Amino acid sequence: MSAAAQGMTIASMMLCGVAMGLVFDVYRVASHRFHIARWLLPALDVVYWAAATLGVFSILLGSNEGEVRMYVFLGLGIGVTGYFGLFSNGVVKLSGKLIDIFKSIFRFAWKLINALVWTPLLWMVRLLAKVLDILFIVTVAILLWVGKLLLKPFARLARVMWPKLLPIRRRFWPIMRTYRRAREKASQIRNLFRKKQ
Repeated sequence: MSAAAQGMTIASMMLCGVAMGLVFDVYRVASHRFHIARWLLPALDVVYWAAATLGVFSILLGSNEGEVRMYVFLGLGIGVTGYFGLFSNGVVKLSGKLIDIFKSIFRFAWKLINALVWTPLLWMVRLLAKVLDILFIVTVAILLWVGKLLLKPFARLARVMWPKLLPIRRRFWPIMRTYRRAREKASQIRNLFRKKQ
């Protein structure tokens, strides 16, 4: 491999080291500001390192066909230490401020959506529910009134027919007596169980 290719590989690895440090700082600040649970942090660390490894290897494939040499680790080390020595404090402060701005924008947008969309929508749903309740009550009242009007002629017929149905009604009396006795016994048993409890 030529010296120019090696120089390009070292330069790209240094940039990868700087990018890894930058992403790590942003991830650290974001996990602190968004109050991510501690038990999730190891899994997120594994995701970070897997993504960093894949990114470095894909850049390494493009620059020197994936050959891992000592100067690759040297470039990564220079990039990471240079980043943490020169830029880390500024990036931490800047990313903290940006996350705070993002959170305040999100809160403002949520309040705006709540005021312009959710509150009127809930009000309309409640109004519609009240209108439907009133319509249901009015419809039931009209149906009951119409039913009474329609059943008035049958009421006179029932008054005439009720005494004439006496022989048929007498046949059902034993069944009704049995049903009443069974109901009384069931209520006595229920009362006994309630007293025991």
